Amino acid sequence: MSPFPEEVDVFTGPHWRMKQLVGLYCEKLSKTNFSNNNDFRSFLRSLCATFKEFKMHEQIENEYIIGLLQQRSRTIYNVHSDNKLSEMLSLFEKGLKNVKNEYEQLNYAQQLKERLEAFTQDFLPHMREEEEVFQPMMMEYFTYEELKDIKKKVIAQHSSQRRKDTVELLKGLGLWNQAEELHKAFKYSADEKVDEGFEKDTKSVYISHLPPEVILKVFRYLSPVELCRCSQVCTDWSVLAKTGSLWKHLHPVRWARGPHADTASGCQNLQCGFRACCRSGE
Repeated sequence: MSPFPEEVDVFTGPHWRMKQLVGLYCEKLSKTNFSNNNDFRSFLRSLCATFKEFKMHEQIENEYIIGLLQQRSRTIYNVHSDNKLSEMLSLFEKGLKNVKNEYEQLNYAQQLKERLEAFTQDFLPHMREEEEVFQPMMMEYFTYEELKDIKKKVIAQHSSQRRKDTVELLKGLGLWNQAEELHKAFKYSADEKVDEGFEKDTKSVYISHLPPEVILKVFRYLSPVELCRCSQVCTDWSVLAKTGSLWKHLHPVRWARGPHADTASGCQNLQCGFRACCRSGE
């Protein structure tokens, strides 16, 4: 629990999201089968997206918090260095580009684990320092109303950037027109509350917040190859992408007989069809 009033605490909300991302990549790291090429590449792609969000987060803090604090206090604070994030992104991109076989994947995995562990041990204390050292300084140099305005701008920037990322994903799948009306209901994070007028201005959307039944409706617009690509995004999407009703056109006769007809064979055929589509989409 933050010791500062929520409406003027400029760090805790965005940091909640960053810590959530750290927890997610630590969990994926422990579950990824690095000898499997699809798992290996899927994890690296997710790391690229995560660390780009880290980079965006620090750019926002530099411009809207640390930069203002430096101007007001007339002191230089060397808080954020882009080097570590850029180095990590370079590591992920080299893995995607240069690692070609299982032996190289396993060797790369050892280096990746060490680098991620070192980054995490530095990143979490860095956020704690901002909350415990720089937030009190913000309280000293800025008025209550100024801090409320700074926080609104910080949250708006995060919301805007994440909305752009989601839009690009949906546009890439040709689905933005169908999904556009859904985005008004979603916020930057579950515990971040802003006034109603401000929410209408930001209009943030996060596809990970969509309920499964809505994602299934979106998936119905996809081809088998696109479904297979979506199945590699995360575990939840993998389960949803294998929903039988999405694949009924591959086995219409068996589907017409009902869910209990020749169940074992039907499941086997469905799985074979799914794997074949995934291979064709690689």
